[in-house]
Amino acid sequence: MMLLRFFRLIVKVISGSLIILLISPGLYAREPLLQPVVYDSSFITIRHIEIAGNSITRPSIILREMKFREGDSLLRSDLVKQLSASQENIFNTRLFNIVTIDTLPVKGIPKTDIRISVTERWYIWPIPFFQISDRNFNVWWETRDFSRLTYGVDFTFSNVRGRNETLKIMTHFGYNQKYGFTYKIPYIDRKQKLGIGFGAEVDLNHEIVVTSENNKPVYFKDGSSFLKKLVYGYLELIVRPDFYTTHTMRVSYNYYDFEDRLLGVPGFFFDESVIQQFATINYFFKNDKRDVQFYPLKGYYIDVEFNYTIPFMEAHNAYIKGNFRKYWQLHQRWYWASGFTGKLSLEKEQPYFLQQGLGYGREFVRGYEYYVIDGQHFALLKNNLKFALLPQRLARLGFINTSKFNPIPLALYINAFADVGYVYNYQDQNPWNRSINNNTLQNSLLVGYGVGLDFTTYYDIVIRMEISVNAMGSAGFYLHFMAPI
Repeated sequence: MMLLRFFRLIVKVISGSLIILLISPGLYAREPLLQPVVYDSSFITIRHIEIAGNSITRPSIILREMKFREGDSLLRSDLVKQLSASQENIFNTRLFNIVTIDTLPVKGIPKTDIRISVTERWYIWPIPFFQISDRNFNVWWETRDFSRLTYGVDFTFSNVRGRNETLKIMTHFGYNQKYGFTYKIPYIDRKQKLGIGFGAEVDLNHEIVVTSENNKPVYFKDGSSFLKKLVYGYLELIVRPDFYTTHTMRVSYNYYDFEDRLLGVPGFFFDESVIQQFATINYFFKNDKRDVQFYPLKGYYIDVEFNYTIPFMEAHNAYIKGNFRKYWQLHQRWYWASGFTGKLSLEKEQPYFLQQGLGYGREFVRGYEYYVIDGQHFALLKNNLKFALLPQRLARLGFINTSKFNPIPLALYINAFADVGYVYNYQDQNPWNRSINNNTLQNSLLVGYGVGLDFTTYYDIVIRMEISVNAMGSAGFYLHFMAPI
């Protein structure tokens, strides 16, 4: 009953947000972030930092994101910049709906106090899980086959112990099943630079992709037995030496148990064993200086990933992958973003169950949502020009009396985009040889363009509606739930 009331509240919030956008976009102004500070060349000392609103979050988690400490002396001309950067850092912990920082100058002496006010999020989310067994919502919408539905509950406990620790418990039933957990502790040392993470899961699948034909995945299905059983576990070390840089070193173990019938699929394995087990060493570097991580408008993002398997059988797989994204504010409400993703496989031949090109997750050319392009290497360039129809502002819904759901940030953007991609696939590999399976999009230039409308609100919610056209002349309407770049 309590859970039902909780989701009714969520529905009311979303409905109220949409009503505000439609009928009263000028009612609410963005709350001021900082009080004005006098610009001159003199220094000012930070006397005291006060934090308000953190009933659960420990002060050390907030102070970790500040660009300065009590007792530091700053140029007055630099103070606003430092406060703004600190505010972005605190907000990007994703622990708070609202973060404001005010200066409280001390009369008669060149010192100031700092007041940080936060509105904490709701940290416990027992979210019902529903998933179709397709690569994305748009692919599933073509058939609307409810028999291939996976359902369950994902429990997410954020900010555990007030230390920004995260526990996730996955319980998925139905067509494909998953049971597992992950736990992340961002800081285990006094200097708050070292963290750890660990987790384990069991995946059971009634169907899996075994190859591609006509640029679309081919599924091997069995409704009565599981074709793939996967046991996976990992342990990782997280190093965050400064505000924007993170190094993650992960060691994992993978144990696959496939059905015997898959032995007859050419190229799916490289040996005659349905048991595939290997360890994986993964290094991930990230430098993230975006203003708002879930929907950035300014800043940049860089990551580089190196992945190498240590096979106990013949499951060789090694690759290097990188991302670079840059965001500009061109003029007032106008913004531009460009993002490049590239992958280089270090193994010419890979078993199909470990290979992944374009068409999965966020790595696709817009306009090609219905296709998958297999290959060992790929490059993807995305570009977006957007205009803020409704710049981000703060709305307040009178019928909600909890600070965790009221006030509500809202924004609406119209955008035009153009993407280019290329997937290289070795021609002598079967069964995904282009000439055999007619995968004409491999080793071909992929171009997509169109227009879209993006809606963002709190709890990292993004709803994108796009009309895209690809190089084949096919147009379509697509729905997505993450930032385009």
